[in-house]
Amino acid sequence: MPSRSTLRMLLLAIGLTLSIRGLATFLDPDAFAADPDAYRVIAKTLRQSGVFGLTGADGSTRPIAFRPPLYPWLLSIGMPGGQASRLAVATLHLVLAALTSCFVFLATRHYVVQLRAAGRTTDGLQAWRKLPACDSGDRLGLAAALLTAIDPILLRQSVEVMTETLAATLTVAVIWMWSRWDAEDATTTGQRASIFFPLGIGSLLALAYLCRPTFLVWAVLLVLATPIRFRNRRGVRSALLIASIVALAVGGWTWRNTRVLGHPIWATTHGGYTLLLANNESFYRYLSEGQFGQAWDATSFLNAYAHRYEGDPREAAFWRRDWTGAPSYDATVSEFDDDRLCYESAVATITRHPSVFAWSVVVRVGRLWSPFPHAVAGRSTPAALAVGVFYIALYVAVIVTVVRHRRRVFAGRWWAIWLLAITLTGVHAVYWSNLRMRAPIMPAIAILAVCSVVGKQPADD
Repeated sequence: MPSRSTLRMLLLAIGLTLSIRGLATFLDPDAFAADPDAYRVIAKTLRQSGVFGLTGADGSTRPIAFRPPLYPWLLSIGMPGGQASRLAVATLHLVLAALTSCFVFLATRHYVVQLRAAGRTTDGLQAWRKLPACDSGDRLGLAAALLTAIDPILLRQSVEVMTETLAATLTVAVIWMWSRWDAEDATTTGQRASIFFPLGIGSLLALAYLCRPTFLVWAVLLVLATPIRFRNRRGVRSALLIASIVALAVGGWTWRNTRVLGHPIWATTHGGYTLLLANNESFYRYLSEGQFGQAWDATSFLNAYAHRYEGDPREAAFWRRDWTGAPSYDATVSEFDDDRLCYESAVATITRHPSVFAWSVVVRVGRLWSPFPHAVAGRSTPAALAVGVFYIALYVAVIVTVVRHRRRVFAGRWWAIWLLAITLTGVHAVYWSNLRMRAPIMPAIAILAVCSVVGKQPADD
């Protein structure tokens, strides 16, 4: 059981997180006003009609698979009258922030013990008992929680009706459970102990997938890593349990989409657009011209995209036309077919320009991990510089951790962090990418950063 001082420190971390995020919400007059990804309107339809979809002007509902279901469902809970107040959305985000702070604190506390423990120490719990109270990791857990609370990406997204806040909570919850897994199993007997962690990890990964389909890649990597980590029957059984739970979530969502949309959509019908946004003639032209330091002006792409039913967007000539006037829409084109058209158009662009595509992969990875946001109209230069300095300091601390503890931070209990980094990098090397896309891993980055000050404790023979 945690000591009273640990509980006090945990409550302090949660309290400071709520104060920071709550103040950001209070001071932002536009907090939760916009609905850029239509999550609020989907939640409203879900609450009023029970249909995961959109409501037309005539009151009819249309089921969709354009967005993943978990976040709109959570929003709908706070819509007793069919309307989501800012207070309801703020409350949801503050609850998620508190949970994130809690998991960051607990995960950091455990990782600090593992780093300080001598290599000859048998397990994490024994190491914990041998450490003085002042070395328990509570202070570093508090520091990691505060870094997460003030993280510029997460702080900004905490006042948006978008999935980043939820995604960060789910990823750090998985990381915490993964870090505790073998230590708990080594000190607890019985079938319940052996099933608790794979059951919890599988459930959290299923929820993460329903929040963002990207996390299905992470789930697959963790399933494959589980037998390698444990190298025994328990590892195989645990991997099968995790895979089964995630498969139930994937199967349920796919079955729903097959039933209501007529197609076995396992992710969303938004993937084609995000692939096309990252791989189109306008963006490739921008890359070829080498306009570094200048944000891509997507106006020509968006104009052409709006007229995609008036030509063939799979052809290069389509994107060279000067599209003007009001676009026309083909009401007979289904959501699935529109997504396919976007995919085919993106693939056609990649096929025409393989060398530019290769360069675009480098650019997208760079944008994903860049410390500095793009300089765009309306963005304060001092603020952008401050954000860059924050992330540079964070990255330097992570590098120090890796160099100082290189034999430990790549051990099995750290794999969830590294596999998440591989997942985000791999997916957004191909799909659209910017700083916001790395939001789910920022709590883990904060954990790695504070571990830079941890030293090893001599072995206890």
